[in-house]
Amino acid sequence: MNWDEIITLLEQGEGQSVEFEKFIPKPDDIARDLVAFANSDGGKIVYGLDDKNKHLTGVDIGDDFNDVLEEIAAKKCSPKISLESIVVSKAEKKIVIITVPEGDEKPYKTDEIVYIRDGALSRPAREEEVQQITTPWSGKGLNKRQKRALQLIQEHGTITNREFRQAFDVSHKTAHIELTMLVEKGMLISQGLGRSTRYIMPAQVEG
Repeated sequence: MNWDEIITLLEQGEGQSVEFEKFIPKPDDIARDLVAFANSDGGKIVYGLDDKNKHLTGVDIGDDFNDVLEEIAAKKCSPKISLESIVVSKAEKKIVIITVPEGDEKPYKTDEIVYIRDGALSRPAREEEVQQITTPWSGKGLNKRQKRALQLIQEHGTITNREFRQAFDVSHKTAHIELTMLVEKGMLISQGLGRSTRYIMPAQVEG
């Protein structure tokens, strides 16, 4: 990320997908924001910029700061949260930009609390909000495509390799690997052979 892109974020200001901190927060506060972004649509957390006064404050970090973040994401967040962080130098000061993708294993928690992003705030989710972000396939190690494929099968009854490829713009091999993984996990059953193979849910056979 270059300085122009950082300025664009600064002009955008805090919101659903961006959080600014003048300094490095405490680990519990870092974990709360990581969880909130992972439970929502993902976003970026920027340390070292005052978005209110548009000041470059910079942060004092060691060479192991990325390891510190990874440890917080692994030990203070459950399940572990994936993130990427970069350090940008400007005017002899350092800025940290953390990118948190939307999580595949919602709901995420820290200290047993589920946080979500609500505008410019990271707040505890209400019970109905936790239910909304929790799917029957959470915690199964599935990616977003696989979860969406299961939703499509619920809606349409079956899916083929070709339909998977068309829905997610992936290769034949990727579709085969991900559908086969769902079969191996017992979440789908394959019927037919070759190009005529269709994938359905076990409940459809039982029914």
